[in-house]
Amino acid sequence: MPAETDTLNPEQYPDEAIGLNRDSLSDRIYSRLRVSLLTGLYAPGTRLSIRKLADMYHTSPTPVREAIFQLVREGALELKLGYQPRVPELSIAQYINIRETRAPLERLAAELSTVNITDDEIQKLREFHQAFMDCESAEKWKAALVANQEFHFTIYRASRNEILVRCIENLWLLAGPIISYQYPHIRQAAAEMHPHLLVIDALSRRSPAEAGELVVQDLREGSYRIIEQMKADAVGEPKKKTRKARSPA
Repeated sequence: MPAETDTLNPEQYPDEAIGLNRDSLSDRIYSRLRVSLLTGLYAPGTRLSIRKLADMYHTSPTPVREAIFQLVREGALELKLGYQPRVPELSIAQYINIRETRAPLERLAAELSTVNITDDEIQKLREFHQAFMDCESAEKWKAALVANQEFHFTIYRASRNEILVRCIENLWLLAGPIISYQYPHIRQAAAEMHPHLLVIDALSRRSPAEAGELVVQDLREGSYRIIEQMKADAVGEPKKKTRKARSPA
């Protein structure tokens, strides 16, 4: 069972990282916990201590409990009577269902983005990709996951469709903890053209079909390696290193 985790810096990931503007204390805590789950900073099975989270956020347990309950309602956490809230452990079938629901939505968002994305946003994509690569090289796995999430949601927000972005975000929330399975065991081959760069190129050329297909391809190829690791974990095999790999799904 994964160890209890309370080491995240509550100021490290601002509410704006996923486009949320929160007013109340409980909403701000909810927003930051949501970002942490979205980016895979909590592993499946991690138990969250409400008391320790309250200490970390310098508040009473009440607003933390309210934020936890909201995440439980959304399916991002599970809570059983007498136990601490826990990050769910997805089955392979559940993960595949989430992936297959994500694919058409993320394709659509990428296609819409080719029409609406600005040059400044394309530059941000280059910067997020470089940050992602730098973090991988430095073996800063959690920071790499954050940079990857920022890369993808810059694309999705450029669709200018808030409802679509929210739907994608909710699905990432459910699958977020699984993406941590990739590190440090799955990494991009150095000589291979990274899928992020292919997506940036398609967006720069305003090619909707190509951008949409590349985003889905990135999702699927990353997910295959996650599933391989989930299968290995299920039978107790040692974690394998993959010679060629894609970016986080």
